[in-house]
Amino acid sequence: MGRFTDEMRARLPGAFTLPPEIAALFDWIEERGLLHESQRVPGDRFGTLQPLEPPYRGAVVLFRVEGEDEDEARSYAQDWFGSPEPAAHLIPFARTGADGSYAAFWLDDEGCQRIVHLGSEGDGLCVLGRTPLDFLRLLAIGHNELGTGLADPDAEPEDEPDYDMEVDNPPFRDWLTTTYGVTIPRTVAEIVPTPPDGFARESDDPFWRWVHRLQEDRDRAAP
Repeated sequence: MGRFTDEMRARLPGAFTLPPEIAALFDWIEERGLLHESQRVPGDRFGTLQPLEPPYRGAVVLFRVEGEDEDEARSYAQDWFGSPEPAAHLIPFARTGADGSYAAFWLDDEGCQRIVHLGSEGDGLCVLGRTPLDFLRLLAIGHNELGTGLADPDAEPEDEPDYDMEVDNPPFRDWLTTTYGVTIPRTVAEIVPTPPDGFARESDDPFWRWVHRLQEDRDRAAP
């Protein structure tokens, strides 16, 4: 295990685990020299799937676990739910969009850990596949931001106006397919068929239901 992987694992509270696939990804990031000093949090580091210099190739994601006891994670929960307590169930670990969207580890009501998406405007509140490997396959599709694919799950990256032929990040895709013997889906819908948007009134997605239940509790408690 690399040092970065150990640092990120140490930030997870006891109820959480770092999935082996995410640990392997963090090792790969460190081996390729894709760690960067954080300007937002001096003295800290984050990882990426590609160099930070454009042209960007594939998903632009910043990996950095925000532990339950960190002010950031508690502040994030406060903003979403009006209370820092949900930070015990929701740990952001990857910034997936320039708008402030995140992927996070979530402990559901049965204590099962899943990877979920938190769109900055309430878009794409959903579980990102059944396994951590599904999450990595989503990142390999080629959308620059995961939220773009969730907003139109049947779209292919080629449909985006700024698409170029090298957007798919061959080093990451090659590592993923060689290490795990998986295929890369063409669209988000192959893994997340019906992600709810910010205007959804109902959804079968368990994470969407959990978020809305807590937000309704927050609104009822408001003076």
